[in-house]
Parts: sequence; structure tokens; C-alpha cells
Amino acid sequence: MVKLSLMAVTAALFGGVVFWQNSTFTYSDFKDYCSTLLAISGMVFTIMGIWIAFVYPNAIKRLQDPDKIKIADFTATMQDTRRLESIVGSIMESGAVAISITLIYLLKLILSGLPIFLEHREVIKAIAAGIVIFLTLVQCSAVFSVIYANYLFIDDLHTRREAQERNADIS
Repeated sequence: MVKLSLMAVTAALFGGVVFWQNSTFTYSDFKDYCSTLLAISGMVFTIMGIWIAFVYPNAIKRLQDPDKIKIADFTATMQDTRRLESIVGSIMESGAVAISITLIYLLKLILSGLPIFLEHREVIKAIAAGIVIFLTLVQCSAVFSVIYANYLFIDDLHTRREAQERNADIS
């Protein structure tokens, strides 16, 4: 929650700067940037969903079997739990970014011809810039979660390999 609050404050400050400095970015620039953000969101959402399906079949199997849900224990390996939380968190963040951008495009489509939109164009532009900065920060958080999850995965692989080598030396 603290992280989201800091992101929101940063985005609001940026939106204020855009308003007070009379920024001259165009809708075309805004649309191009949102398209890039949407593509990154889709990439994270898709790849990490596939990652979960392949790397965590036991976790998914436990969740799908109603008889075993009560006894499914994900605390046995906290590193796996942290990695799974990181991956699922990145999927949720990327999904939220994708939905938000879709809603921004919808609002632009619906509101752009209305007199109130034309009358308050600079304020709306600053608000939109702040929202896009917030979405950028959320998407960056999702990408960092992906990087962190992969770091944990590689670290776990090295730890297991070293343990196997120690066991082989003892044998």
C-alpha cells in the first residue's frame, strides 16, 4: 500500500508539473506511449501466466483439487512462495495497467467531442499525464517483480545444483 501511495503522489506531482508548465505533448504521442505500455503489460501478463502453468503445476493441481485445498501447504518452501507471489503480483499489476489503458481509450472516445472536454483540455491533459505516469510506475513494478522472480529461480537452481554436488561428493 505504501508503494502504491508513493507512486500516486509521484504521478500527481508529475501531472501538476505538466499542467503548470503547459506541456505540449500531443494525443498521438500519448497514444503511442500507451500502446507501448499496453504491449509491455500484455507481454508480462502472457509470459508470466505461462510461467506459472509450467513451473508450478503442483500448486495449480492443489488449488484445482477441492479435497486437497484444505491441506495444501505452500509454506514448506518460502522461496517458492515468494517467487509465486512475485509472479502472480506482476500478472495482477499488468492486468490492472491493461484495463486502465483500455478505459482511458474508451473515455477519450466518449468524451473528446463534448464541450466540457474542449473547455478543460489542459486540465484533462495533465490528469491523463499523471495517470499514465502512475500506470508506468505500476508496470515498472510488475517488470521488476518478474526480474526478482527469475532471480529467485536462478538462485534456487544454483542452490540445488550445489546441494547435489555436495551429496555426490559424500557418496
